[in-house]
Amino acid sequence: MSDRYFKNNYSDYNGEQYLNHNNQLPSELSSTIIRWIEHHLHKLEQNINQTDSSDETVYTGSAGIALLYMHLTSVFPDRKSNYISKAKLLLDSSLQQLDERRITFLCGAPGPLAIAAVISYKSGDQETANKYVNRILSMKNQALSHSNPDEYLFGRSGYLYTLMFLRKEIGHNIIDSQHVTDIFEAIIKSGEKYARETRSKSPLMYKWHDSEYMGAAHGVTGIIYLLLKVTHHESFTHLRPYIESHLIPTIEFLKTKRLSSGNYISSSDSKSDKLVQWCHGAPGFIYLFVRAYEVTGDSSYMELALSAGDVVWQRGILTKGYGLCHGTAGNGYVFLNLYRATNDLKWLHRALKFSEFCLDYGKHNLSRAPDCPYSLFEGLAGTIYYMADILNPTHARFPAFE
Repeated sequence: MSDRYFKNNYSDYNGEQYLNHNNQLPSELSSTIIRWIEHHLHKLEQNINQTDSSDETVYTGSAGIALLYMHLTSVFPDRKSNYISKAKLLLDSSLQQLDERRITFLCGAPGPLAIAAVISYKSGDQETANKYVNRILSMKNQALSHSNPDEYLFGRSGYLYTLMFLRKEIGHNIIDSQHVTDIFEAIIKSGEKYARETRSKSPLMYKWHDSEYMGAAHGVTGIIYLLLKVTHHESFTHLRPYIESHLIPTIEFLKTKRLSSGNYISSSDSKSDKLVQWCHGAPGFIYLFVRAYEVTGDSSYMELALSAGDVVWQRGILTKGYGLCHGTAGNGYVFLNLYRATNDLKWLHRALKFSEFCLDYGKHNLSRAPDCPYSLFEGLAGTIYYMADILNPTHARFPAFE
């Protein structure tokens, strides 16, 4: 074991057949995972009062657990009413203490408001849903302010994700396409300006806390991945010229940040090869390269994604814990992404092996306890989310990102 990851002692894929004709896991394996989810969901509920009541965020607060319950309604539809009630209770607490100066889905007011809007809409209360959506829309000028960064957790990209989340969950008409376009182009212009000022070799470059981060959470990879996703939608064909002029050239620049191990640097001022987690390192790059392949058909991007996937297989069972942001469950999602992109059962096998590690939740000698041990992005709620997604791997998506 290194100080960052446990040695992966699982056997790699050897021709196992995991899915039945309905693309579902075998009943014995599904039953094991469902029992684990039920047990750990009960544990989460018993300890939910230990969470910081002043933290309203999706990332580490009550809104993230509400998002888990919302997700579980699609996995266990017979329990929908119960889960929606629990989600609403958590959101009631969250919505009372929002700081609307914080403009992102994961770490600001838009996330809890968007989740509340979707739950209201799906419960038949369009009026309340519209009220929450309008509060999000009213933050546009704040999102466009030069005082905000562009990254995913605390910046404009997190606001843009919120808009796309609402369009997906409620309908395209809920958010005017011009609203999305204005935020998209503000991110482009900000990246152009900073790249020009710093004479970057990339057409777009961004900084957060005076560092040029490369990864998904705070860096260029997460921003470009989201911008590529927006251009995929038919409502935004007018933004597609940016693919060739800005986005693909930036991805070409990011390709040069590959280390000899196959991992990727976390920031421009670091050559360290320590971090293999969603927020920094190879995992975030995989989502971007897969998306770039799907957009361009250039097989070199898929080759890079597969190579990075091998790095995650070797070094992705993390001593930090089981969470989404910097844990084993978060790393498991890259295998589900690669499985959908390739239809190669090797990647499903690897995702299942990481879930097998999570089945022994709490039994490993971790390097430290998570700061927020029951939260969505650092703790148990995120691991439950991953285990629920494993039950239906073709529909699995990394929450609040994919």
